Amino acid sequence: MNKAEVEKLLERYRNGLCTEDEIALVESWHLYELSSRESNLDHAELNDAKYQIWNAIEEETELKPVRIHILWPKLAAAAVVLFFIGFVINNQLKKQLVNPQQISNAEKIIKPGGNKATLTLADGSKISLTDATNGIIAKQAGINITKTSKGELIYTIASHSAPNVKNAVYNTIETPRGGQYQINLPDGTRVWLNAESVLKYPAAFSSEERKVELKGEAYFEVAKLTDKKGARVPFKVKSDIGAGRSQEVEVLGTHFNINAYNNEPSNKTTLLEGSVRIKNLQSNISQLLKPGQQSIIASSSPSVRVETVDAEELVTWKDGYFSFNEENLATIMNKIARWYNVEIDYRGNKINKTFGGRISRFNSVNEVLDMLQTTGAVHFKIEERRILVMP
Repeated sequence: MNKAEVEKLLERYRNGLCTEDEIALVESWHLYELSSRESNLDHAELNDAKYQIWNAIEEETELKPVRIHILWPKLAAAAVVLFFIGFVINNQLKKQLVNPQQISNAEKIIKPGGNKATLTLADGSKISLTDATNGIIAKQAGINITKTSKGELIYTIASHSAPNVKNAVYNTIETPRGGQYQINLPDGTRVWLNAESVLKYPAAFSSEERKVELKGEAYFEVAKLTDKKGARVPFKVKSDIGAGRSQEVEVLGTHFNINAYNNEPSNKTTLLEGSVRIKNLQSNISQLLKPGQQSIIASSSPSVRVETVDAEELVTWKDGYFSFNEENLATIMNKIARWYNVEIDYRGNKINKTFGGRISRFNSVNEVLDMLQTTGAVHFKIEERRILVMP
């Protein structure tokens, strides 16, 4: 059977004019076509099967061109070979395809947070910094408030004369779970807010004192400021989270980090540069910190405990990293919950183990959990936006 005869046979098949033997012949060829389209595997074996079919066609039609029914046994045998090859290929494809559980896991990828915050002005109006366009977004008390393309909020004096601060107006910037933001205060102080944090501050500082209030976590680079007599104007940060963990940090010009979350057991301040005085507002006990030290105020004690720490490692969050330095699992999972906006559910026995390591905060939560799982001490399961923690 030559090429022209094959084309005629296919034409008769399409028009429904084939005999039963001709239908079997064409459908045997169709089986090969389907198998070859579904996989690129085992080309040599498939081509071998194709060769057997067409060899059978050519042999039998040359010797007995009008007795197609004699051709069928050889075609059937070739079709059996092809069917077996197709069966093997199908199994290989099943092994290579993503199984339903893998598909389910892929859908559970939880992405990291980003620059998200809400600004509340003195009059109570709210501005979503996530949605606001870049440029000046508000003016008040002689101050321009500008949003930059880098995810920063900058306060600048709009006129040459200092604004009237006799009746100070306060602004509040708040980051949600899965959010962070940077703000440049009117005095030039730079503040990085971590997820689920609130900073309340005056739109313009007085010449005698600069004071802000914080809940959550923030890194401060305090600008040095002097009054008309040349004396430094102190900068104070109050973090009142109750339960004996309230404090006030007083600085003159320095870099430091405050971690003051309601769901953490203590209020921690870490000093990187300069000096600060930490006061426990419950007991009025205070301590002076040096660079590389951390103060800890817990509800279990009225004192201010001071420890030497790796300060740089403790503030890597502002540079885009999780840095776990022998931390307990509860503290780590709190950080993950805030940044990825997920709920944490503990199952089974408590895991009394500390963990260390560093990973980008801009990886998916799945990758962060995988890193922790390599220890073999903890396992995780993701259900929607809930992470199950198990031994």
